Amino acid sequence: MKLFLLMCLISLASCNAIQPTADQPKLGESNWKLISIEKRPVNYGDRAFIKFDEKENKISGKAACNSFFSEYEMIGQKITFSGIGSTKMYCEGIMDDENQIITHLQKTTKYEVKADMLYLYAGDKLALTFKR
Repeated sequence: MKLFLLMCLISLASCNAIQPTADQPKLGESNWKLISIEKRPVNYGDRAFIKFDEKENKISGKAACNSFFSEYEMIGQKITFSGIGSTKMYCEGIMDDENQIITHLQKTTKYEVKADMLYLYAGDKLALTFKR
């Protein structure tokens, strides 16, 4: 009887260990529109967004002017982007923001999703904010 109870407790404990992964928010359900860079509001509408392909562990998007793409790795709340590539067109007046977006993606170490908001952090510093 004691062995049976012990086995039940172990089984329940392992179910709880799996639960946080099951509750992980889905990032690939839609495009995330950029709304701020380092807490500074920006309004590029559909011209600045990120889209996650969760099956391939890849992202694609636009950084206000140029398209970008990358692979990503996500473990819990940690996320890193590797091999970021982009087109290289010049767009008057928005290249500073464009360069900051790509630089912040390269430095991203963790993410957070609250309601319809996606927050990307470089260390403890909020780098980019997106809205679903």
